[in-house]
Amino acid sequence: MEEQASIAHVPAPEPVQQELADQEIIEVVEANETAPTPSKRGQLVKSATVVMLGNLGSSVLGQLRQSVLAGLGTAVTGPFATALTPLQTFLDLLANGTVSGALIPTFTDYADEESHQELRRVVYSLVNLLILISLFVNALFIFVAPWFVGSILAGDYTAGEKALTITFSQVIICALTIMGPFAVLQAVLYARKEFGFAAFASGALHLGIIAGAIVTGWLGATHFGQLGLAFGVILGGLAQVALLVPGLKRQHLPYMFVLDVKHPAIRRIFKLYAPLAVSYIVSMFFVFLDLSLMNRTPGDHAANLTAAKFATALIQFPGGLVAAALSFAILPTLSRYTTENEDTQFKETLTMGLRLGLLLMIPAMAGLIILRYPIVSLLFHHGLFKPSDADLAAVALQNYAYQLPFLVVDQLIMFAFYARKNTIVPVIVGFVCYGLYALVALPFYRTIGMPALVFANTVQNSMHGIILFALFYKFFGSLHFRSSLPALLKIIIATVAMAVVAWALQYWMGYYDFFSLHTLRGQLLTTLIAGGAAVVVFFGGILLMKVEEISLLKQAVLAKLGKK
Repeated sequence: MEEQASIAHVPAPEPVQQELADQEIIEVVEANETAPTPSKRGQLVKSATVVMLGNLGSSVLGQLRQSVLAGLGTAVTGPFATALTPLQTFLDLLANGTVSGALIPTFTDYADEESHQELRRVVYSLVNLLILISLFVNALFIFVAPWFVGSILAGDYTAGEKALTITFSQVIICALTIMGPFAVLQAVLYARKEFGFAAFASGALHLGIIAGAIVTGWLGATHFGQLGLAFGVILGGLAQVALLVPGLKRQHLPYMFVLDVKHPAIRRIFKLYAPLAVSYIVSMFFVFLDLSLMNRTPGDHAANLTAAKFATALIQFPGGLVAAALSFAILPTLSRYTTENEDTQFKETLTMGLRLGLLLMIPAMAGLIILRYPIVSLLFHHGLFKPSDADLAAVALQNYAYQLPFLVVDQLIMFAFYARKNTIVPVIVGFVCYGLYALVALPFYRTIGMPALVFANTVQNSMHGIILFALFYKFFGSLHFRSSLPALLKIIIATVAMAVVAWALQYWMGYYDFFSLHTLRGQLLTTLIAGGAAVVVFFGGILLMKVEEISLLKQAVLAKLGKK
């Protein structure tokens, strides 16, 4: 969803000195087209690392959020997950979809100091426009929610679950007025390469929901107590905006009361976003179709939906940490190279992103598949979340995990099209892939059930990346990815070794009651021992085989920690 919500790669980066001096050096190097390529690569990896660290914090909070929600039971979390869908869908339509496809590429065109006031005018015209639109949407949705949510999204829920879902959705939709402007402000910070504040602010939403879940657990199952979850979404949205304020101050972008919808930049944004808007309108249908089908699968509908949502959160951990982080870090640079007609630099940067992304996503896929049961049990199997619920979530996780390597390819190539001011091709490919989703989902949702819908989503996202990669080659020429095949082979070898070790350790520990997955101790020890050994084997293998990207990543992390 949001989050969407970005990404990029070769000798080691220069050591970090004082923060201000380092920033000045970076800006001079990036402004000089004759500067050594290794320095540019190192800076891109450092930028991606900042976003990764921010997304890591957000992802950890997201997992904590799901763990806290699990303790409330599916009778509450199912309606809550359903009630979040309208907010997320409208948010994607009104704001999130513009961030990568229209906002960042356009804001990057106003990156020089001479255009600073124009940039500020454009940003706050969009913010104020979104506030007005979202207020109208809020009023309309609150009015139609009893019919729309009650009949379509929660049609097969019990009367109590249906009433709770409707009330949740009517409160949660009010967060649209806050979270829409947040997306615009986050985009301008990314465009200005103020990555830290933009990346770390996203986690505040999870904190708000966690606070709401604690209130709900404390007050019990009373109707007022359950509404703590819904108000937690609004609290989290306010916290997100508040955390962007320091970054906006650093970039000298205070609020402006303006609504210049005829500004050329806003017209350009609307033009770029028009195809994406059509895509998101179509995607609304498929989001609600997926939700409707999920509520008609065999078994407990709320449990099926909760399992899929929790598995989605686990998949978004590496997705946000790697795919989204690399994409947003790399997009401003790709946009600048497009403006300056630096095709060679553009392709080299994109290839670096693909290699670094696959370095992290291939083992992430294997690790989540092999250790799915201990991970799900550790995070969610407590409170009212039953063993059968954990089993469902583990099955969903496995079927989602297959898409991870393709997801990073999809995000990077899609952002490469966006950087070239082309939003039409990704949209057309998206329509094709919606059809692929339907081909898998519709024949099997009543027989195979929830796992079929999850796998249909994996097919949809994976094919989107594969088709976009082929079209990029057709339109813009080769990325010379063949030279990366030796590194890719080394990554696969290390991943296989990692998977064998993780599986063997998990299998061995399964013979001892001390490591039983029915106890918190066993869940924790199995995850830590098998997972820890897998990480050591993978990165040890990568270091032994001297895969270049791991050295870049190591230097970038040490640089952000202030070490040599």
